[in-house]
Amino acid sequence: MEPYTLLRIIWAAFLGLGMIAAGVITFTSKGEPGIGFRIGYIYLSERARRKANRVSGIGTVLTGFLLIILSPLLSFPWLAVLLLLGLGTTMLIAYLVAKREYELEELSEKAPEKPGKVIKPPNLKKYIALQTAFLAIFTGLCIAGRVPRETAIVLGGALILLLALTFLVSRPLVFQLAPKFKGKMAMSFARALTLVSGLTTAEIALAALGYEPGPLGVVLLLMASLGVIFYAAFIALTGAYEEGYY
Repeated sequence: MEPYTLLRIIWAAFLGLGMIAAGVITFTSKGEPGIGFRIGYIYLSERARRKANRVSGIGTVLTGFLLIILSPLLSFPWLAVLLLLGLGTTMLIAYLVAKREYELEELSEKAPEKPGKVIKPPNLKKYIALQTAFLAIFTGLCIAGRVPRETAIVLGGALILLLALTFLVSRPLVFQLAPKFKGKMAMSFARALTLVSGLTTAEIALAALGYEPGPLGVVLLLMASLGVIFYAAFIALTGAYEEGYY
């Protein structure tokens, strides 16, 4: 077996087993703080919480199994695509299930009282506009044939996912990860996602335009990339703290 293939299998096994464990924990969640699928609807309905956690738990476990089983057959980029599709589909289905179960409970005789105040969504238009511009630049480079096909599929999917997540965090009942919604965490996440999107677009643009850094350039690019990623993580964690997670 080639070392590259062995490395891919080990990576997929490590990640897949972690996802399987996370899926089992989510499926068996009893509402413990910070565990399980968390969106706004589950704070309004125990029924929605229970059903959404079952769906997301099963989807996460299946994604983990597929990652392990297909690792000898697929390359790293296609495994990344499988991972994104699996988790993205799981999140979407779990959200739709939670929404449906909440609405059904609202129509029932035992429907909970509605929240006393209206939750105002944060204004994330500038972050959505920025990420749309990054995606347009990336698309232009792909059309011009400057980006390899596999790279275009993986990074294009990642940019679309970041944009979709930024759009979703502007909707409280989708991104309400704590019982009360202040919007600070959503705003911080949008900033962090936009930074990562900008970093990805800048790096692929440099490669597409033929920039070949020397040893010092590689080190500087790596340091700059790590700096941006750590700063994005810091922004996201700060927003989580201000929202009420500590």
